[in-house]
Amino acid sequence: MRTVAHIAHPLMRITVNHWNSSYQLTYELDAYTQVYKLADDEVSLDDVKSIGKGMADEALKKFVDMRSTLSQHVKTKQQSQ
Repeated sequence: MRTVAHIAHPLMRITVNHWNSSYQLTYELDAYTQVYKLADDEVSLDDVKSIGKGMADEALKKFVDMRSTLSQHVKTKQQSQ
């Protein structure tokens, strides 16, 4: 796997990797990660960068949902003990 780009964002790390004929668009925030795979014969690196920037706000919202879901399950588990 080779890192081919980083997309600037004030809260998240956004990385584009290339591996096995596909780009992996990765968003990272705290302990959470989202990965989207795009075939390199369907999109260019510039396309992936543009998609990555365009999806950033939606990815951030998903991180908030992920954190909320995990917190709810942890609280439920703690209350049942």
